[in-house]
Formats: sequence, C-alpha cells, structure tokens
Amino acid sequence: PWMGVLSSKALDNCTAPMSAKWLAVGNPVLTLDAADAMSNAALLEAKNKGFKDISVFILDATGRTLVSKTMLGCPPLIPDIAHAKAGATIGTHSSSRALKDKYVPERTPQLLAMTTIGVASNQPFAAVPGGVLCRDGDGNILGAIGVSGASADEDEHCAVVGAQSIGLVTEPAKSKLQ
Repeated sequence: PWMGVLSSKALDNCTAPMSAKWLAVGNPVLTLDAADAMSNAALLEAKNKGFKDISVFILDATGRTLVSKTMLGCPPLIPDIAHAKAGATIGTHSSSRALKDKYVPERTPQLLAMTTIGVASNQPFAAVPGGVLCRDGDGNILGAIGVSGASADEDEHCAVVGAQSIGLVTEPAKSKLQ
C-alpha cells in the first residue's frame, strides 16, 4: 500500500546506478607508509637529542589510529597520553598547545568539559603540548601526530619534526626548540 505514494520516477532513482552527483570528491589522506615514516622520524629525533623515551600516535583526519609506536623505556601511561594529545588535536583542528593556551587558566572549566565529552565519546583528549595538526600544501587537514614521554616542549618538537619529515605543513609551524 505505501508503494502507491511513490512516483515511478522516485522508484527509478532507488534502483538506478550510483550517480556522480551523489558522491563527494575526496580529500587527500595519509597513507600507512607516510604515518610510519612520520613516527620513525619522531622517534629518531628523540633518540638523537637524548630526550627521554617517547610514544608516538599518528591519527588520520577522522581520528583513526594509523600508527602507534612506543620506545621501550616509556612508562605504561605515556602511550595513552600521546594518543590523547593527537585526539585533542584532530578533534578540534588545533594543536594541543593552542588548546592549552586558549583555555588555561581563564577557561579551564570549558576545557574540562571538552575533556569529559572526549572521555564519554571514547575519544582521548589532552590539551598538553605534543599534539600537532598536519596539513598538506593546499591546507587540507590530513591528520595529527601526538607525542608524549619527554618534556612537553620536547614532545611537540619531535611531533613537528616527524610531520615535517614527509613535507607536511604543521600547526605549530615550529616547536619552541627550533
């Protein structure tokens, strides 16, 4: 009986092959090889600079983990913090340092609310330097790199070096150590 309310044209649209008008042209995406190279460069930078052992998370633009690597000397919580830095970055399209600077101390309750929402939606969130937003040369957001284990400035430095090692544009453009 409900079929009578649909026009034959509407039914044709339901069974017609997919048309280009229904498909969005995709943005560039990070490859697994790119994410692996980024993480390796970040780990190597920490080793070469004599920083404490670090953990690195690379997330794509949707927040999906592409690569996660942790040096053997990291305490157990460090990988979760690296993931949370990258998660905050991709979730807000801001570096984790920019989030900290924007919300602490004047708007700390708002930052705590965002962190709580992140936890409730199973999206790790930490507004501590070390989460770096990654874009291509055209400004498309490709993902985020999160680093933890050394000092916050050292974490951010390794993240920037990792992303820039494959030619990505980073936010911030430079670390405090560059």
